[in-house]
Amino acid sequence: MTKIEDQDLKGKILFFSPNEAGTSYFTDSLILICDHNEHGSLGLIFNRPLEMKLKELFKGMKIKGGDIKDSNVFLGGPVNPGAIFVLHSSDKSWKNTIQVSESLNMTTDYQAIEDIAHGEMPEDFILTLGYTGWGPEQLNEEIADNAWISFNEDIDLIFKTNPADQINEMSKIVGYDIRMISPDYGNA
Repeated sequence: MTKIEDQDLKGKILFFSPNEAGTSYFTDSLILICDHNEHGSLGLIFNRPLEMKLKELFKGMKIKGGDIKDSNVFLGGPVNPGAIFVLHSSDKSWKNTIQVSESLNMTTDYQAIEDIAHGEMPEDFILTLGYTGWGPEQLNEEIADNAWISFNEDIDLIFKTNPADQINEMSKIVGYDIRMISPDYGNA
């Protein structure tokens, strides 16, 4: 049996376990864990689109863009909200790309942002502002305390499902309403 602290959470999707204490910053957020090691964990919320469109972001960065689909920028998390993270399919990579899984990469490389603005983009991607972070062992402890539910990565859920439908779709995939899980369900 694998201990919680031995679990590799990189590439997993997390959902904040609802509780009676009220709402949290992470209520109804789906987070892809992009890195998880002895130094901590980094994740990107992928179901919280902002009102800002990619073209607006590129214009604000003074990047002249080509003819790209005008999708939304996403809120990646509360840490460093001025930083841009690109969660994308593994068909492209840049200098500072981290391989999240066999099919997913994450980068903060400025060249990636410029390439996307010019239409040289990966097959699937979202741009997020900010990230979600945990210190060493913090995420493992929160999972052990049932604060988070983890699921296997699902590319179609991340990139092809409307953000407003992603929680319901995740519930269908796993066979139960993930909003109904309580952090008090216990550990075996």
